[in-house]
Order: sequence, then C-alpha cells, then structure tokens
Amino acid sequence: MFRATRTLLAAATKPATLTTPTARTKLTTGIAGLEVHPRPLSALKQTYTSTLKVLEKIPAAAVYRQSAEAITKERLAVVDRANQDATESDIEAVEREIDAGLVEELLEQAKDELKLAGKMLEYKPWEDLAEVPPNGQWAPFRVTPSTTTADDLSPN
Repeated sequence: MFRATRTLLAAATKPATLTTPTARTKLTTGIAGLEVHPRPLSALKQTYTSTLKVLEKIPAAAVYRQSAEAITKERLAVVDRANQDATESDIEAVEREIDAGLVEELLEQAKDELKLAGKMLEYKPWEDLAEVPPNGQWAPFRVTPSTTTADDLSPN
C-alpha cells in the first residue's frame, strides 16, 4: 500500500542534477529565493543584447534610452571580456568589476530593465502630453528656498 510513497520519498530526497554541464561550484547565493544560475554569463549576455534591441526602438534623444543604453553597454562589455565557459573566479571578477551584487542579482536586474524598456516603449513618455495641463497645476511644486541648494540661489 505504501510502496509508491517510499519510492517518491527517495526520489525527492536525492539532490537535483542539472541537465546541462556547468562549471559552477557555488551551491547557494545566500539570498532566500535566489538560486545559483548554472550559466549566468551567457544568460546576462543574452538579456543585455535583448535590452539593447528594445532600446534601439526608443528615440535617441530620450533620456531613458541614453542612460539605460550606457549602463547596459558598459555591463555587456564586462561580460564580453569574461570567458563564457567561466569558472567561479571569472564570475567573481565580473561581479567585482560591475560592483552591483552577485551575478544572479545582476541577471535579475537585467531582466527587470528589459521589462521596463518594453513598458517605456509602450508608454512613450518622451512624447508630448495628450492634453495640456491647466495653469497652476504644478504651482505647489515650484522651487522655493527650502527646496533649493545654495548654488540655485546664487545670481548668474
């Protein structure tokens, strides 16, 4: 009656094996819910490349495109310099050079930026407003001495 349960229990307690070969020796990221990625550099390269393709569709004068493109190209260059069949030390070198967290965190950031780029393309914030805002709409947010720096108060 319980023979199938023993087999399932035995299978569930075996460590998971990866279907693709990996050079990763790291077992955990130390961050709850964030698993070690078997091939993080190739995944990063693919995500950065996809992000750049989406950013190309945004007008070159858009500030979002300029800033996102600069960061993405800079990080892609770091990943490109690394060996794609990277050892842990190669991956750690990429983490140190980018200096924005673990490579798995970088991958999450890259995926989020790719989603945001798609949303920005959809929302088109660089275009003029559909309706002109009424006079005085932004008056409560005007610059006052309490919201400025000393540089803002000096005469030009």
